[in-house]
Amino acid sequence: MIDSLLLEFMLIGLLGVGSQLVSWRFRFPAIVLMSVAGLLAGPIFGLINPEEDFGELYKPIISLAVAVILFEGSLNLDFKEVKGLGRPVFRIVTFGAFISWN
Repeated sequence: MIDSLLLEFMLIGLLGVGSQLVSWRFRFPAIVLMSVAGLLAGPIFGLINPEEDFGELYKPIISLAVAVILFEGSLNLDFKEVKGLGRPVFRIVTFGAFISWN
């Protein structure tokens, strides 16, 4: 585990930028490579334990990260691609909400 919080932030930034560059080069969705990099740095190799390291700021940081991801995804949304997806979206919203009610 890394002792310095600054080094952890640098590692997180390096993994994020590196994941973006690799995903851009090979035309993968960036979120896939970022998820793999996060799993490798966190639970698998144990370099980062954000819940312990960030303390009280852990949940607000997660909320902010999710907001940024959703905002970026909405900027890349093409409404021409969304037409005709009414039935699958309806199923996800109704059945998905029912299944995840817990």
